[in-house]
Amino acid sequence: MTTSIPDQNCKLVADSLTDALANQWRNSKTPDNTAFASSSLTVFAGADFAKRNLARQRDALQRCPTRSETDGKRQWDNVHEVTIPELKGFDEVVAEEGHLGTDEKGQTTDTYYVSLTGTKGQYLLHSDISRGPDTQDQNRTDAAKALSLMLSRLASGGIQ
Repeated sequence: MTTSIPDQNCKLVADSLTDALANQWRNSKTPDNTAFASSSLTVFAGADFAKRNLARQRDALQRCPTRSETDGKRQWDNVHEVTIPELKGFDEVVAEEGHLGTDEKGQTTDTYYVSLTGTKGQYLLHSDISRGPDTQDQNRTDAAKALSLMLSRLASGGIQ
């Protein structure tokens, strides 16, 4: 089980999910391909491991306001941490947003994203959404709703 995280040069690399017991990832998009979303749930051996993973994410977020894939084609800028006040019930949350300026083909794009990751005990829940310009308010709302729904399902006995 791996995740992508920026290395010391802010290039995204695959990194092992140390002490993870299970990980489930789901991608989706709107029928008209104007919004793309993903969500994941990772179960760690204990709450300390989930917190450590979240701390690594926050550290990378603070170090790398620009990022790229190792091949240099896909590039993000204006990556920064934000506060999402409507999220409740989590032990801790990291909220990130930014701009994708170059896509996987090296073509210029104008896509904005919000990525939310929260811990609840040994569970790490993640939600992100991306769309075109002038969509960050809607991205924040949708990502927060998704993460809150995941937490409520976890609290009621399982992710459905």
